[in-house]
Amino acid sequence: MGLHGEAPLTNTTTDHSTTSLARDDAAANQEPAPEASSPPPQIKEDWRAWMQVLGAFCLNLNTWGMMNSYGAFQTYYQLELLRSHSSSEIAWIGSTQAFLLFVVSVAAGALFDAGFTPWLLWGGGVLVVAGMLLVSATSLYWQVLVTQAVMMGLGFGLLYLVAPAVVSQYFGPRTALAMGASSSGSAIGGVIFPIAFARLVPKVGFGWTCRILGFILLVTSVIPALLMRSKQPPRRDRKLIDAAAFRDVPYLLLNAGLTFGFMGLYIIFNYIELFALDRTNVSHSLANYLLVILNVSSLPGRIIPGYYADKIGSINVQTTVAFFSAILTFCLYAIHSTAGLVVFCIIYGFFSGAFMGLPAAGIVSLSDDKSKIGIRIGMTLGTVGFGVLVSNPIAGAIVGHDKNWIGLISWCGALLFASSICLVASRVSKVGWGPTKVI
Repeated sequence: MGLHGEAPLTNTTTDHSTTSLARDDAAANQEPAPEASSPPPQIKEDWRAWMQVLGAFCLNLNTWGMMNSYGAFQTYYQLELLRSHSSSEIAWIGSTQAFLLFVVSVAAGALFDAGFTPWLLWGGGVLVVAGMLLVSATSLYWQVLVTQAVMMGLGFGLLYLVAPAVVSQYFGPRTALAMGASSSGSAIGGVIFPIAFARLVPKVGFGWTCRILGFILLVTSVIPALLMRSKQPPRRDRKLIDAAAFRDVPYLLLNAGLTFGFMGLYIIFNYIELFALDRTNVSHSLANYLLVILNVSSLPGRIIPGYYADKIGSINVQTTVAFFSAILTFCLYAIHSTAGLVVFCIIYGFFSGAFMGLPAAGIVSLSDDKSKIGIRIGMTLGTVGFGVLVSNPIAGAIVGHDKNWIGLISWCGALLFASSICLVASRVSKVGWGPTKVI
């Protein structure tokens, strides 16, 4: 990947060579060396930086936290509100929501780089809050699809990318840790929303439950809109695509690994309650909290691996957690007891949290031109979105009316295993096979 300057430099160019070339250019032109060829200024990680983490925490709570809670809605829809529809049809609600988060982030990346951060925060917040409030008045499939899938999905897409893109500007050596801390909002949201849903529906009904969730989203949408500011000067070219990325093999392989990984991970989150009720002896009350256990366990998974990712490399850590997530998924073949399922949720939640919290740090580590991070994160999310769109409906079709859980487990495990292979290939193509190399 070329840096800003007269001639692009390869990824293998050393810092000494880069400095020498910059000096030669300056001497030849009697001008200062191009800014991108100079050593980057040291980033001051002060209280303002941590305010960005707080804002990003709220964004992740509202976007990924709500998406990670969809399994509670899916179970309710399948057993109550939309019971006349198939599991695959209902899965399209959650998958469309996730698809729009990822794909709209492509446009959001360009808008972010162009300086429209406040518009993204306020516009996305309005769509998410309005969508949740309108879900309270739905009773038909198409109504739920429009409000919860389309409106909220569009809002998620406008909001999410701002979180990693802004945080990456305020941190240097502790970027992965800061991103892990901010992404813990996903886990907190994945705990708050399912518990609130399970407790409130029997007491106040589905409509008022959605209104209460909408008011929570309103408060947590205002905080990032007031706190978060981009440090990057606006770019004149509002590109949706970084053409150079298509020649960056490590980046392309990382995208493939992330696509397979997210396709597999969300299957468990969306189907764990139905799996428990149908295949194990778990009680109905405990089944409602399995999704909460997954999300609680993902909280340390988003923070602890982020700390080690700063030391040994985010892609190295992500490869490891993808592999162990695949192994754990195949363990579901043998799980039929309540205790076994709870232990599975705890361990799987930890590894899934790590996987979901590290992609942005991996993209940053592979991007030599830091001014294009917003576009590249958006491109990655757009690629992942197409995989997520079809993954859960395929899973629903596999389960079908015959409850083919063996097929579902195989589909999910194969996706996660493919993810780990692609991530290994990305690492090797970037730094080689050396086990001690950080990437």
